[in-house]
Amino acid sequence: MKISGSINHYLIYYDKRMSDEELLEDYVEYVLGSENGRYEYLDKQTFEYIELSDEIVERTINAFKERLKKKREKEKINEIGENFSRNKEIKKEMGKVIDFSKYRKV
Repeated sequence: MKISGSINHYLIYYDKRMSDEELLEDYVEYVLGSENGRYEYLDKQTFEYIELSDEIVERTINAFKERLKKKREKEKINEIGENFSRNKEIKKEMGKVIDFSKYRKV
C-alpha cells in the first residue's frame, strides 16, 4: 500500500497556519475518510477502496506526525537563513554614506 506517497503529497500543499493537530485531523479525514468508524484508503492503481486495520492507521498517523515535524524544522532553518541573508543585504545598503569631509567649503 502506498499511503506514504499521500502523506508527501499532502505536506507539499498544506496550510502552514494550521496547527499540527488540525493538519492531522484534516489529513485523516481527507485521505483515510472515516465511515462508520472504519478507515478506507483509495488505491490509486485499482481505484478500489481498501479497508485499513487499526495497526495501519496508527502507523500512518505516526508517520504523518514525524514527517510534519521534519518539514516544520526544515522550514524554520530555511526561514532563519533567509532572514540572515536579508539582514546582510540591509546592512550593505546602509553602508552607502556620503563623506562630506572630502569637499571644501567655498
